[in-house]
Amino acid sequence: MPGVTGFKMLRVVFLLFLISFSGFVPAQVIQSPYDTRSLETFILPNQLKVLLISDPEAEKAAASMDVAVGSGANPVEIPGLAHFLEHMLFLGSEKYPEADSYQSYISANGGSHNAFTAYENTNYFFDVRPEAFAGALDRFSRFFIDPLFTADYVQRERHAVDSEFQAKRRDDSRRVHEVTKQVMNAEHGWSNFAVGDLRSLSDSENLQIRDALIDFYQQYYSANLMSLVVSGPQSLDELRGLVEMRFSDIANFQAEPYVDKAPLFSEEQLPLQLEIQTLRQQRTLSLTFPVAPTREHWRSKPLYFIGSLLGYEGKGSLFSLLKSQQLATGVSAYTAIDLPGQASFQVNIELTDDGLDQIDRITTLFFGYVNLLRQQGLNASLYQEESELAALQFQFRDQPQPIHEVMMLAQMQQRYPAENLLNANYLLESFEPALIDSYLQQLTPDNLLLTLQHPQVTPELTETRYNAGYRFASIDAQRLSLWQEADPDTDLQLRQLNPFIPDSLALTERDDPASDLPIALRDEPGFSLWYQQDQQFQRPRADVYFAFMTHLALASAENAVMLELYTRVLNDQMNEMLYDASLAGLNVSLYPHLRGFSLQISGYNDKQPLLLDALLQEMQHPEITPARFERVRQQLEERLINQRQEGPYQLAMQQLFTALMSRWSTEDRLAALENVTPEQLQQFLSELFTEAEVRLLAHGNITADTALNMSQQIQSQLLSDTRSVTGIRVPVVEIPLNTPLTDTLKLAHNDATLVRYLQASDRSLENRAAVALLNEIISTPFYSRLRTDMQLGYIVFANYLPMVDVPGLALIVQSPMADPIQLETHFDNFLIAMHSQLQELSDEQLDDFRQSLRSRLLQPDTKLSERSQRYWRELDRDGAFTTHQQIAEQVSEISRDDLITLLAELQTRQYQIRSFGSLLPEGDAVPIIPDLSGYQSLQQQRSESHFH
Repeated sequence: MPGVTGFKMLRVVFLLFLISFSGFVPAQVIQSPYDTRSLETFILPNQLKVLLISDPEAEKAAASMDVAVGSGANPVEIPGLAHFLEHMLFLGSEKYPEADSYQSYISANGGSHNAFTAYENTNYFFDVRPEAFAGALDRFSRFFIDPLFTADYVQRERHAVDSEFQAKRRDDSRRVHEVTKQVMNAEHGWSNFAVGDLRSLSDSENLQIRDALIDFYQQYYSANLMSLVVSGPQSLDELRGLVEMRFSDIANFQAEPYVDKAPLFSEEQLPLQLEIQTLRQQRTLSLTFPVAPTREHWRSKPLYFIGSLLGYEGKGSLFSLLKSQQLATGVSAYTAIDLPGQASFQVNIELTDDGLDQIDRITTLFFGYVNLLRQQGLNASLYQEESELAALQFQFRDQPQPIHEVMMLAQMQQRYPAENLLNANYLLESFEPALIDSYLQQLTPDNLLLTLQHPQVTPELTETRYNAGYRFASIDAQRLSLWQEADPDTDLQLRQLNPFIPDSLALTERDDPASDLPIALRDEPGFSLWYQQDQQFQRPRADVYFAFMTHLALASAENAVMLELYTRVLNDQMNEMLYDASLAGLNVSLYPHLRGFSLQISGYNDKQPLLLDALLQEMQHPEITPARFERVRQQLEERLINQRQEGPYQLAMQQLFTALMSRWSTEDRLAALENVTPEQLQQFLSELFTEAEVRLLAHGNITADTALNMSQQIQSQLLSDTRSVTGIRVPVVEIPLNTPLTDTLKLAHNDATLVRYLQASDRSLENRAAVALLNEIISTPFYSRLRTDMQLGYIVFANYLPMVDVPGLALIVQSPMADPIQLETHFDNFLIAMHSQLQELSDEQLDDFRQSLRSRLLQPDTKLSERSQRYWRELDRDGAFTTHQQIAEQVSEISRDDLITLLAELQTRQYQIRSFGSLLPEGDAVPIIPDLSGYQSLQQQRSESHFH
């Protein structure tokens, strides 16, 4: 009998024999007919699952590693350990011991990176210039081979995890999630705190947190629990070589995956009513049902089908009935928890004030609709329509950005056969009425967690980590009986077959010659139509964008509010039609902006002219009934009030854009909204179409004649009496020279924040290129210095932030430990250090940064909609369509001296917004008083001092 070491060796040899004996014939991944990439799957000898994607056209290489362990496996005594481990793996390995080695390399080579910890898995991902892929993979692979867990960084990074937790303590979604855990089965890992904080990640008498990290890593970070996806322009052979060389050394110790066998809810816990006090103005009724596991049914998707019926918003739907009775403003239905042995299904109903008072009636209508589905909804034709629409989606699937696709596929590779990695989410292969009915039978009152979320809850208990108030109680037999006996309301009916499904998916007759860029089919004063027929993506889709701009929009806060009410009225009025269109792959977005409003139609082009005609008829005749007006007015009011609940740095950014661009603050718009009447809105709309500047873009599978006809539709139906005007622009205020401005906000959040904006002197291409390059150079050291080394907070970043086309640079920190005065000193010191670093920058380093930025600027569009949006942004600026190429050319000309001069110049135009939160400067005993003198100064000079 062999010894232990000999036994392990025999086991490894046996595993290698099995792999080589079977040959592990790689599965042929099913691809869309439009997907020309080469894919290959295989398993390394250490049992690491690998998918390779070779795309010769790709301008970025990307990789993702998914580890099949997450927060569910946290030791009970160390909540947040899995998340903490995710943080620690970024901070150095034996081969690359510098804490920012990986991040700096990725950033310097035009890339980005991130990671997340979920209940079942932890995912790490990045993208980078293809030339730097080998170096990036080498650094990335060491996360899983020889991480250092440096003791100093273990202690520092605890604060980063805690800062992340503190930053989200007033986030209602986090609060609701954590409170809901309090009424679930305490024996199930889902009920535990997942994020981690200083308290949960502290050393104790019997536990060193570094030891716990290493133990957790050695227990679960085994190659047999890992899934790797790499994508790049390299050939499959080259990609395989890159992977085999770097990832074969990951240890495989045959780790057992963590599986929680306890039920999500114990038998005696349901039915139950839970009420959670929110900070935001919202009213939500959630109906949650633990159900049988659904993963094994991924080919037929019974819960997806049920969700599509319950969440339907068209004619005869539960939502339409609730809306008509002024009870709800939205309905959604979906699988909320999906675990190997169990799942839960959830229906969310967004309530009106009246709806909040009629919870039992709404719940009765819901169970009546469930009964209608059981009686009539097991409909093969509806399922077949769902199946055909999903198949169309897959057939004409756009390629996601590589970084997004590798992240998604690395997770999917843990669950699905290799051949179905791309199409698993689109499959509805078999209609199984008995299976669907078995899930409907689990949507019963006695299996219900009914959750109410609203600010007026009177709490009886408090969840300690998020300070969220709540109460819960059993549901009495009388209410349960009412719901159990619910008959379908007579106004409810099953979904009808969709009228917007395209009849033709043919490509239109090709333009000859084809245009490389959009051309002006119409270019009249105040009215232009730009057109390009797609020659690259070859999908039966088009994007038709229409912008209506008027001086009225910029005239007052009241007018800005009126425009938003108008678009909300129309969206509410057209909801049933637009929902059907969206299900059929035809999406409409109607929204207000600073200069007016825009309408965007995207998707299968076959029925776009028909849909546009219907839209224009509705836009001409908005139905401003008292009930509809009050519904949308309240929704707008709540959205504006809820903006106050954003995080400190987000509120500071709002102030920045208000001061330099939009002019009308949240408070201005709330004041304007307070007294608006339906009659005033009608009066505004009677004047709205008096004058306008109109711009259209038609791009995709569309002919010039169709584009012209659609522009004439808009002009004749909507603009027949409209006078054309030109030159409607949003002014960007010029920050005064050598006069630093500071505003102080008083915010209801413990964290302090400082946002410092450095504005360039003009909007030239040279300046835009230089500021973008400067940001490329400073963003990683800013993060490394203020977050990794100084641990000032979780939210730390520098960002290139142009306003319209005026370039600028923003330095942003949200901190639970440093007040804004301290942060100002840190910002100043950093900028001083950057002057020195720029002087020491070698030619090779500078060229690397130039190449990195150029790769970002020149990254090609991967789908039609990306290109359409880029064209639309360019039209909004100067209409050149090649600005990104021109800026990339300028980047190559920028010298070290140019950057040194620029940094000094940027510091002559500074505007900063700060909030002290609960952190007061030493010696201050009273709260800091809000001070918007900087904003007021900027408003005084708005008319004479802005960029032209």
